[in-house]
Amino acid sequence: MENKSQIDNIINNKETTEQKQENVKIHGNKLLNNLDQLESTTGSFDIKVFGIGGAGCNVIKHMVQNRSWAENVGLYALNTDVKSLQKMSSSKIQNLYCLGSKLLKGAGSGENPIIGKKAVEEDSENIKEALKGTDLLFLIAGLGKGTGSGSTPEIAKIAKELNIITVGIVNLPSITAEGNKIYQNALASLKELKKHCNSVTIISNDLIISNSKNSTISFIEAFNKSNQQITSIIGEIIDIVNCSTEMNIDFADVKNFFLNCHEFNATSLEFKGEYTKGYLKNAIDAAFKSSYSQVKLQNAIKVLANATINSQTPVTIAADIREIFKDISNNKDISVITGIEYSEQKNIHLSFLIASDKEVDYSSLYYEKQTDNENKYDDVFDINFENSKETQNDLENKKSDNKEKTKEYEELLTDFLKGNNNFN
Repeated sequence: MENKSQIDNIINNKETTEQKQENVKIHGNKLLNNLDQLESTTGSFDIKVFGIGGAGCNVIKHMVQNRSWAENVGLYALNTDVKSLQKMSSSKIQNLYCLGSKLLKGAGSGENPIIGKKAVEEDSENIKEALKGTDLLFLIAGLGKGTGSGSTPEIAKIAKELNIITVGIVNLPSITAEGNKIYQNALASLKELKKHCNSVTIISNDLIISNSKNSTISFIEAFNKSNQQITSIIGEIIDIVNCSTEMNIDFADVKNFFLNCHEFNATSLEFKGEYTKGYLKNAIDAAFKSSYSQVKLQNAIKVLANATINSQTPVTIAADIREIFKDISNNKDISVITGIEYSEQKNIHLSFLIASDKEVDYSSLYYEKQTDNENKYDDVFDINFENSKETQNDLENKKSDNKEKTKEYEELLTDFLKGNNNFN
């Protein structure tokens, strides 16, 4: 009897074990099913790119024509000028939208930032609807005129209210080529934009011009470089978010990067030839120096680096990248996160995002440029004068006077962008 009881216990225990195994199998299937669901949604973070105004729409056109984009990326061209949008309708851009159509009837903003602002106010509900579910938003615009300067900060404000990670990538106009009025419009708009964006990077048209002085490229080719750089910046960021790698940078890393920096710079390079740490350092330094952003590598506090390597790449590459950025920035505490992806291609491809702890003072850059280029000086109200007929004291007095005018003008324009109806 005792033996039978023992046998029953053994049998019962066996059944219990089998049941446990079945339960494990069931739970295992549930985990696999859960993984299947995750695989169907991973990489589907909703990313939208808004090109605003003439310059922003040109970038969207360039983006569509020069590379393919993942399904989770939406490209939008927004303008107040319906004729400009109609010209783009044959460019395979699916999302074209005329801002403020009731107010402006598609006639444009007339280079007036207040009109650009009011156009977005009219369409605020439509913009909110378009932004629903967005995880990451890029705002692209040229600052200085009406739609770009007035509409972009207002759209950033809406995105902020919806808790969307918002990144501004904007062109600052050339001081010497486009005049001081437009430059001051841009500074006022940039000031508002920074209040609502998590981070911005500024492409300087003056750097585009100065970096192209010794080349034979045309005006159009020079400014197409800006479109290329913006396309590259957005493409690299999206690839980081979407692509799984051996050492992975994920969306959380990208999110934290933009949440914790006011301004950033980005560049990429193809590493050719035999790998050495010294050669890599020189290549990184040269790539940032040739960028069109005023954000300096020496001010970097955080770096996201993505490397596509081959079978010949030494195991030290991640450590080398970290040491190089520590050395160039002279910051031992710099945060460097590196993603590694393997490829059979011959060259190593590297892309970098750097966050700066110092905001560039673009107003000071204006006055520095005027000091360096006195023969090209014009004041805030486009009053030109012949330097050859001025004494040095007269020139300095006029500069001092115009600094006050510029400050007053910027304060008025800032109030005006905030919606102050007392602006006359």
